[in-house]
Amino acid sequence: MYRAFRVMWLFLLVAPVALAQTAGGEVPAPAPDPAPAPVDLSTVQKSTISGDEMLSQGREYRQQMQSITMQIQVQSEQAKADKDVIRLNCLLDKLNQVKVNSNMLDQALQSLQECVSRHDETAQLHEYTRVTIINQKAQVLRTEADACVGAETNYVGPTKVVVESPAGLTATVDQPAAVAPPLTIIDRPIVASPYDTPPQP
Repeated sequence: MYRAFRVMWLFLLVAPVALAQTAGGEVPAPAPDPAPAPVDLSTVQKSTISGDEMLSQGREYRQQMQSITMQIQVQSEQAKADKDVIRLNCLLDKLNQVKVNSNMLDQALQSLQECVSRHDETAQLHEYTRVTIINQKAQVLRTEADACVGAETNYVGPTKVVVESPAGLTATVDQPAAVAPPLTIIDRPIVASPYDTPPQP
């Protein structure tokens, strides 16, 4: 049985190679992949806003960055006054990151100003993209700083509680306490086994 299995396995292994050699003499090579379509690298990405609009938007981002810096400084001063070291360390880390991003934003705005004066649209778009990314990082850092102090990021105002009572109840603040059900004492059953009976009280 084992010998028959080995012969069958050897036949299945050798038969396809023998058939391919007798049919054409050689095993056919796989067909080559078709050549990829040529890519046109001459197209230039066009911006949808002008250079002056990019500059004004970048200046707005700079003002937002300054307000974020002031907000985190106030939060860190409050944490220092509360002597909360963990919150203070978290806020100082976010403040340092915001200051680094603020310096990067200043450099990107200066480069954007130069590109606008040269009328270089490709460089303008590149620098404006940098400005936008830095602003997004600053917004994330503000959210993380709010998380350091445990503030809600979607604060919409003070909470107002409205109490509605069902019909038939008086609208008084103090309702009478619910009456407790009567306490029922259940006697212990008599032991039925004569062996090891505990003394009855």
